[in-house]
Amino acid sequence: MCFGKKRRISGMAGIMTAVILLAGCGRRDIQNTAVPEESENVSQLPQDPDGENLAEELSQGESEQSEQQGQPDQSGQLPGGETGDRAQGRLDADRILEEQSFQTELNDWGTVWFVSYEPDPAAENPLEDVTFYLVKGEEILYQFPQIGTNGKSGYGMYYDVKFVLFTDTNVDGKEDVVIGAEYMTGAGPQGAIPHVVVRIYEDQGDHFTYNEGFSDTVNEYLPWESNVLARDVKRLIQLTGGKEPLTDYESYSGKWRVSTGFIAAYEDPSPVSRNELTCSIRNGNEFSGSLFTEQGMTERFASVDDIAGTIENGELFYEFEDDGWGGTGTLHITFLPNQINVDVLNYQMAEENVIGYGISGNYEMTVRQ
Repeated sequence: MCFGKKRRISGMAGIMTAVILLAGCGRRDIQNTAVPEESENVSQLPQDPDGENLAEELSQGESEQSEQQGQPDQSGQLPGGETGDRAQGRLDADRILEEQSFQTELNDWGTVWFVSYEPDPAAENPLEDVTFYLVKGEEILYQFPQIGTNGKSGYGMYYDVKFVLFTDTNVDGKEDVVIGAEYMTGAGPQGAIPHVVVRIYEDQGDHFTYNEGFSDTVNEYLPWESNVLARDVKRLIQLTGGKEPLTDYESYSGKWRVSTGFIAAYEDPSPVSRNELTCSIRNGNEFSGSLFTEQGMTERFASVDDIAGTIENGELFYEFEDDGWGGTGTLHITFLPNQINVDVLNYQMAEENVIGYGISGNYEMTVRQ
């Protein structure tokens, strides 16, 4: 099994030798405080204001928990619906992903630790999937449902957890859990390229439901070779959920490229020719940026600098007077769910441009750097 370079929680070996017993669905009636969504690094480990880390939280005395701990049912089934030895007993400190395990206030669950728990590297099943828990003290409050069968995801070999996002996906006033896990298929030229698969868990009060259909819809927009960010997925959820029109375009900020295909992305990350749109979006829809193109063989390049304007209904029009070769025209920039298209309208080539190069045509920007 292949794992990415991940930081793990240190100093837990002595603490975690104690067995963390399965305690059913014990709940705390703590007023919900939403995790701020303004933070770009939504999956980073927040600082505990009380100076406690996950190891200390998991090792709190049983006296605090004893009155509120429930008991597992007779089948030994976890609240998430998983059974078997792999879902019971202790949590191995070496398998907890520190950068994706953090304390949060989550709806009626109260103050909990969200724990990302990677597969056992010594397991007989090389396709064993990552699992996720809600933990408080020594109590496992909840295990999130698996998305596949027999401990497998159905998407290939687990590689890493890219991000965890808390956001209201179904507009019911509760923050749901959106996870971006990476897998490798091992098949084809792109098989060794980790790709993100999104899973959406909706909070039903005393359990979470995996929304497979909505997850599949979002995943259809995620290209293999793109650097998928949490803010991209949040935008896709808003766009594909159909609850309200998109008015905040800031998640498109960054450098976008025309895709060079799976093989090029695997063998050589540098495309033969460069077609790039750099954009910065502030105050929701105020755009500034530049468009750059370069021929691979001749190394001729053209550019439109200082593009500025306001995005309205997913579109921006900008008239340029010089592309570096004297050419003029209008850029029609369209913001789609997970790509940006640039169409050059009314292009006029300068008379002195005998070579005939310039910014013209159409550009489908699908790769985010």
